[in-house]
Amino acid sequence: MKKICRCPYIPCKYRNHCTACIIQNKEDKTLPNCMEEIAEEMGACLPIKIPATEVMPDMEGMSRRCAELVKACLDEKRDALLCFPAGSTVVRTCEILKEMKEQGLIDFSQAEFVALDEWLDLEDESENCTNFLKQHLYGPLEIQPEKMHLFQVHAQDLEEECRRIDGIISSRGGIDLMLLGLGMNGHLGLNEPGGDFEDYAKVVNLSETTMHVGQKYFSGPMKLTRGITLGVHHMFEAKKVILQVSGKAKQDIVKKMYDSQPTQELPGTVLKLLPGGLVVLDEDAAKGIRGLLAES
Repeated sequence: MKKICRCPYIPCKYRNHCTACIIQNKEDKTLPNCMEEIAEEMGACLPIKIPATEVMPDMEGMSRRCAELVKACLDEKRDALLCFPAGSTVVRTCEILKEMKEQGLIDFSQAEFVALDEWLDLEDESENCTNFLKQHLYGPLEIQPEKMHLFQVHAQDLEEECRRIDGIISSRGGIDLMLLGLGMNGHLGLNEPGGDFEDYAKVVNLSETTMHVGQKYFSGPMKLTRGITLGVHHMFEAKKVILQVSGKAKQDIVKKMYDSQPTQELPGTVLKLLPGGLVVLDEDAAKGIRGLLAES
């Protein structure tokens, strides 16, 4: 069966003419503009692509750099649509944004926010993603409810709820800036390994890793089974995607992400395909890839 290019994201002048693309790849040793597993099956020689990367001395520097990038986005577009993750990595960035707001350095009055993801089926929702962000982001920045586009987790039809969020994002021309964290299994939002890069918002079954690691977000044991999340396709359509990673615990998954070709089995590798993608690391998270960065 003839292999054809399935990747709808990157403009490619060889679209569905894979043989010509592979010939060009071998001549100039560049990365083919397609899903890499197809290219490899057809004989392409793929170099390891390094995503745009900035390494900061510590978590404070990483957090401040990400806050500066949010400011740059709002300086350019005051009514930008922003997307933030829940989790400990983003807390200091939120604190710095609050400080900048109080100093009159940044204006969130016209900005809007769309949820990245949310847990489903929780017995106690007091510590869910929405309430985390209300505590650390929406509340401190005085974001009004009408400016927050959140998943309604009790909607009768969750698939329709996904389409509602997709429609909001589409009506705004895509997300202007997405700030993401990297899961221990390489997930982005709740896009688990093996998910389709073509998906928009969707309901997902959580991986065993996420069920286990996700316990750290709750004060007591919590049964985690499903989630609802923006899809990877939203990242391809976003103007800027920033992956924020810190700490020694993330060294191994960061190294795996940098050593791997883009693959749906490790969602973080999509940063290698995003024109507006940027990885911001602290020294601890970046230790395993120093050699790769020096060569790039």
